[in-house]
Amino acid sequence: MKQNQFIKNLISRMTIEQKIGAVVTLGFAGTVIRPHIYEYIHKYHCGGFRLSPNSRGFGSYVDPKSGKTVVKIENTSGYKEGVSAPFLTGSQYKEILDKLQEEAMSRPLGIPLHFSSDQEGGSSANLYFADTHVFPKPMGIRASGDSRMAYDVAFAVARQCRAIGVNWIHSPTLDININPDNPRTYTRAYSDNAEEVIEYAEQACRGFKDGRIITAAKHFPGAGSSSKDPHYNLLEIDTDRDTLLNRDLLPYKVLIEKGLLPSVMVSHGIYTALDENDVSTVSKKIITGILREEFGFEGVITTDSMTMAGVAARYGVAKACALSLAAGSDLVLMKAENELVDETFATIREFVEQGKITEKELDEKVYRVLNLKYEYGLFTQGNIWHETSEEVAKDEKIISLSRLAARRSVIAARNNNAFPLDKDSKFLVIEQMNGAGANDAYWHPGCLYESCLKYSKNAKYLETAYSYDSEDKERIQKMIRDFDTVVMTNFYRRGKRSNTEFIEELLNDKTKKFILIANTPYKLTAPDNAENVIVTLSTGPENMRVVAGVLFGGIEPEGEWPVKYRL
Repeated sequence: MKQNQFIKNLISRMTIEQKIGAVVTLGFAGTVIRPHIYEYIHKYHCGGFRLSPNSRGFGSYVDPKSGKTVVKIENTSGYKEGVSAPFLTGSQYKEILDKLQEEAMSRPLGIPLHFSSDQEGGSSANLYFADTHVFPKPMGIRASGDSRMAYDVAFAVARQCRAIGVNWIHSPTLDININPDNPRTYTRAYSDNAEEVIEYAEQACRGFKDGRIITAAKHFPGAGSSSKDPHYNLLEIDTDRDTLLNRDLLPYKVLIEKGLLPSVMVSHGIYTALDENDVSTVSKKIITGILREEFGFEGVITTDSMTMAGVAARYGVAKACALSLAAGSDLVLMKAENELVDETFATIREFVEQGKITEKELDEKVYRVLNLKYEYGLFTQGNIWHETSEEVAKDEKIISLSRLAARRSVIAARNNNAFPLDKDSKFLVIEQMNGAGANDAYWHPGCLYESCLKYSKNAKYLETAYSYDSEDKERIQKMIRDFDTVVMTNFYRRGKRSNTEFIEELLNDKTKKFILIANTPYKLTAPDNAENVIVTLSTGPENMRVVAGVLFGGIEPEGEWPVKYRL
């Protein structure tokens, strides 16, 4: 393969510290640039940032089931936990990223930063600005029954991200979600069928590529069969090698052969058929042996967050980062903004000095990362983009697409003559507060209730936390006594405790009509005794408008069942 001489010459002028910085992605939480962020750019020469604009700090991992802290991330920010970051428009946030890019480009070698984020759809996203349309999750796109929708949505997402300043997106998800109880993947996967995942992910890759945004396909080597979440637990996957190759790994193999994956994200888990000793993110057998050598992947291999319990609890964060690079990764993701930054860079430096990572290997990693940035115009354009976030948001094509995608991602799964509702009858709407962090005129608590009011003024409202506390449960039990019909959301989001067990008990009362609004096609949010279920594969505002329309017969849901599993 022909080498990029510009990048080769650049690397020849880089110090060891600059090379190490180029292969590390650090975290930038919130919307205020504080001194340590500038330090990450100039002292540590970091390659880029993983953005979390809705949170002011990166916290510890607390298992939502047990309440136990599984990875302690010290809060040295000075901020009080639980307080949201200032909420900005996309253009205001871009001004912040532009400042950081200017700082990076002013460094002696002028190496640009990459800005990465999740923007899968629904609540699996980082960008919830007032001038940003949030599309359904991947399974919601699959529910459209049209893989062209995957292209159109990816292209629209790419345009929105680039207008905000984000140039690297951690998508598409290539997991085959064969486990209905999967707490981490669920609707973040397109399907439980490998061929369908390939079909929709291929279109998404083409849409992202045409939208000029770098993609990172995840979660290699596949997390769809797990019943645990690597944020809080070590995954142990006992699937045999042939099944992994012909199912979980097949999307990677196909899309690599088609040249559609500029980067791949490796996740955390013990895959006994591939490497029974090491977690996948530090496994040379998996990263180098399978992805690089067996599949012939020549792009950038990045990691998922190295602070997750799935890897950090076993190796420690700093050592895990170094081990991953030694195993074949090109770019490690270390989001914690505290003393772990210094520890991580020091440990990687030790690995280089000890020959565990040779300078030749380090140069090859840096080349892959910088050359990818070069191919996507970061060296010449920096953060420049040809349209603003407001212009993209007002594009009639995107507005129409967001409405169409919403209709096609809502399914009337069960209906025991409970809806359409009588507009003249009194009913109660019990709605969880938005678990995504958004709180503006576009997306805020009560979106479903407000949409219902457009059809009937007889709706009463009860707002709860995303995960019920004892007060919520008491208020629910008290208020439902006065209503024959109750519409209630049961939304699940990874990292949040589920409400399903409590709701299942409520549904045993057959004197009332309960209409459950679930955000998965699984028992995870729709228990067996739920007689009336509307599945919405996004909790975004457009989907809430469609759900309200379905409740009152004003909108016909167009979604098709996206998985083999049936409620």
